[in-house]
Amino acid sequence: MKLSKDTVEILKNFAQINNNLVIKTGKKISTLSPSKAIMAEYEGDDEFDEDVALFNLTEFLGAFSSFSDPELDLDTKSLTIKQGKQQVKYVYANEDVLITPKKAIVMPTADVTVKLTNETIVKMQKMASVLSVEDIAIVGDGKTVSIKVLDKKNPTANSFDIDLEVATKKNFTIYFKIDNLRLFSADYSVELSSKRISKWSADGIKLTVFIAVEADSTFA
Repeated sequence: MKLSKDTVEILKNFAQINNNLVIKTGKKISTLSPSKAIMAEYEGDDEFDEDVALFNLTEFLGAFSSFSDPELDLDTKSLTIKQGKQQVKYVYANEDVLITPKKAIVMPTADVTVKLTNETIVKMQKMASVLSVEDIAIVGDGKTVSIKVLDKKNPTANSFDIDLEVATKKNFTIYFKIDNLRLFSADYSVELSSKRISKWSADGIKLTVFIAVEADSTFA
């Protein structure tokens, strides 16, 4: 089999979430961060006919990218990356020692839904780095919804916000850790639940990311 460009780019993103990866037979790929605060699911066109267990996804991608047009042969205990007369045999890890999703997440009914463009997400991440803050919040004041980066433990610290131009009658402050926004570059529809979970659905591809909401978030 060959891996499509889209699948390779998703795997690069998943490596930022967790370097462990188990790909089950079929077209779906999922990952879970070591902290269990992030779970991502992707379904593409590439179909795997064997389970693949990788301890070091970054290492695998490095081996894969050393070929210009590689093919994958999947076996029960290893895979082979090959092109012409060259090949790399890559042995699977023991699934029992890898951090992987054990079951699907069932998203509760959303209390709030907003659209976030990739441009907005990247801007917030950059400003969090510039201001040396680690928190991000989606805030409803009963009239409009905004997104901001801040230090929630220090109300006098620097902050940055963007008006999302979304009307709301609700009051809420939904906190995330900026480090948990390890997102594939895309626009997202974001569902937010008072059950302390959020669902980020990417536009244009079958990618869903569940990100934990911080415990001190408030929903009126």
